[in-house]
Amino acid sequence: MRSRLVLIAGFLAALAALSAPACKKGPGVPPAPTPTPTPNAAAHAAAAQELFKALKLQSGLSDTANAMIDSEIGRNPGLTPYRETMVAWLKKYMTWEAMEPELLKMYTDTFSEAELKQMAVFYGSPAGQKSLEKLPEMMQRTAMAGARISQPHQDELRAAMEARSEELKKQAAGGAPGGPAGPGGAPRPNAGQRRPAAPAPAAPKPAPTP
Repeated sequence: MRSRLVLIAGFLAALAALSAPACKKGPGVPPAPTPTPTPNAAAHAAAAQELFKALKLQSGLSDTANAMIDSEIGRNPGLTPYRETMVAWLKKYMTWEAMEPELLKMYTDTFSEAELKQMAVFYGSPAGQKSLEKLPEMMQRTAMAGARISQPHQDELRAAMEARSEELKKQAAGGAPGGPAGPGGAPRPNAGQRRPAAPAPAAPKPAPTP
């Protein structure tokens, strides 16, 4: 039970970063000044907001929270009994009022005003709305198609991986200390042979007799 609570605490701490704009600042920390947007910046932000409407980001925020929790539970099944508690906590703080400023900065930093307008026009169209609706299904079908194409060739992949495994084992054995291989697996020169001893230095000559 304690280990589960540790996992939950760690997960909630990670998610807390998403809700930071909605949390109250501690005492003595002045609020960040709100910059006065220039006309271009205001138009840029307005273009991003139009795209958000076309993408239906605000209405889809609840689904995003559920998906985040389900993804974490997939990695940590022991959190399953706490799903509803975590979803309620996340929805309490990951509100549109908290997320919109973050998304505005993200999109305006990434896309120009013209690009945001073009995307808003597309995603606001019937074709764009259909693409949003069908994209998850298309991604799943793409993965299934890839699996069908690659399945008949699994034996070839298995053989290649086994051959690579043997190659790595030989490299590791050849590069072991005291082994016949030198750096990078190259054979050492004169491996297994003793080097000849270096010649002894010559004795100094006697000084001449006066």
